[in-house]
Amino acid sequence: MHKRSSILRLLLLLAIASTLGACQHYYTDARYDMQQMRVDNLVPDSATASIIAPYKNVLDAQMGAVVCTVGIDLNRAKPESLLGNAICDMMVSEVARITGEAINFGVYNYGGIRQEFLNKGPLTTGKVYELLPFENFGAVVTMSGTEVAQLVQKIIDEGGWPVSGGIKIIITDNKASQVFINGNLLDPNGTYRVAMNDYMANGGDNLSFIKKENVVVLGTTIRDMFLHYAATLQSEGKVLESSIEGRIQYDN
Repeated sequence: MHKRSSILRLLLLLAIASTLGACQHYYTDARYDMQQMRVDNLVPDSATASIIAPYKNVLDAQMGAVVCTVGIDLNRAKPESLLGNAICDMMVSEVARITGEAINFGVYNYGGIRQEFLNKGPLTTGKVYELLPFENFGAVVTMSGTEVAQLVQKIIDEGGWPVSGGIKIIITDNKASQVFINGNLLDPNGTYRVAMNDYMANGGDNLSFIKKENVVVLGTTIRDMFLHYAATLQSEGKVLESSIEGRIQYDN
């Protein structure tokens, strides 16, 4: 019986080897060349265009709708900028409105703002989508004073991230020599509520020291917060503007 099993196993192995040997003839090396070609004079397909047109018209109307007026040219720059200040102040205001709780300050990663300028004049919904294209939700992180100090050092290492009013960072030799939260020196033993986007709150941009159990992600995107904030300004007859306040200062 043992001899018969050995023979059967040998026949099976030979069959597999034969199959694999046959398969090798089906595989050959392939070489590909890529050439960039320019295609001009494309003729739109009228049938497809007619199907798309109603949806495009609705989308164009929505994206072209004016949500508010920008009072001055707002730029993105480091360590502090008009655009960064405006976005962070908006976020803190909206997060406080949504949660009904006080927020000590807000911070936004520089790369999350995707436009260099918001020009003075009418601001459309489409431009807000260009400014904040990612589906990032607002978040509130409860942080100890020590964790805030780590966050501040990260901001310094990045050359300055946008921050809201409520925090002031004074830098000496690329370290925080003083940090003020709502006018008071940062207390290492204190507890602070910080607004940011959920990408950051979940450890993005090397913020791994943020504890997940201290994160509350809201059900509203930063972009929708901005649109609500802008609409409120418009309804109150106000414009979107900002100022440089020395939120991040170099002492040397």
